[in-house]
Amino acid sequence: MEAKGIIFTALDTDHDNIESWNRWYDLEHLPPNIAMPEIAAGCRYVAPPELHDIRLPTTGTYPGFDDGKGVNVTIYLTSVDPGDAIQAMTEFREVLEAGGRMEGAGRRTVRTGDAMDLSWVVGDPALRLDDRDVPHVGHTGIRVVLRRGDGDARAAAERAVAVDGVHGVMSYTSRFFPGLEADIYLLSGVTADVTLAIRDAAPYAESAEIALDAPFDGIAPLDYSFAERIRASNLPATLDTDTVMAPRDGESA
Repeated sequence: MEAKGIIFTALDTDHDNIESWNRWYDLEHLPPNIAMPEIAAGCRYVAPPELHDIRLPTTGTYPGFDDGKGVNVTIYLTSVDPGDAIQAMTEFREVLEAGGRMEGAGRRTVRTGDAMDLSWVVGDPALRLDDRDVPHVGHTGIRVVLRRGDGDARAAAERAVAVDGVHGVMSYTSRFFPGLEADIYLLSGVTADVTLAIRDAAPYAESAEIALDAPFDGIAPLDYSFAERIRASNLPATLDTDTVMAPRDGESA
């Protein structure tokens, strides 16, 4: 199914709730959302301490990702206009709530949420992909770059796919934050190493204002081996209550 855009959400949970929340997400929350006709696919990601250590910028990061926040990211590919998809998902949440299907997740919060339109894609030429294939390419991690200004982003992406472990790049335009663009790099291998290699081989031009440059590992369903590394780190162990931007009350994703 051809992807029209994405719903992008950053989330956090208390350290003592990591396994319970992730299990609820994998088994009870993700399936009904992916089954919606407006959703083409859904993937989940996590930034354990070693990926937070290379998150940029180190100060003044994009709201929702500062001070150790935004440990988890969910990305839904939409098969329709992403604005329509996020509206449908928000309405569907009421059905899930009525059925008691939002219970049992424990303390969690959405830091930021957005509906984004697909602008362009660049695939690894060796894979011989059509443009519509690129968002569906297999990967084990992602690099998320939130930026304002062009910064020769497409040229940077074309250099990036020559780096071993970079299979494709998609660029999206925010519906909620004017002027914000999101470049999502699909990676395999050691996420931190590939991210650092991309930064060296394919930097953005100075005209780009980089609000966030953050790598995440893909979450394999029911494998939460990252939990102990997070608990042993200095990442915030309990939630505060701030939510930057999210549809309705920040719980639709």
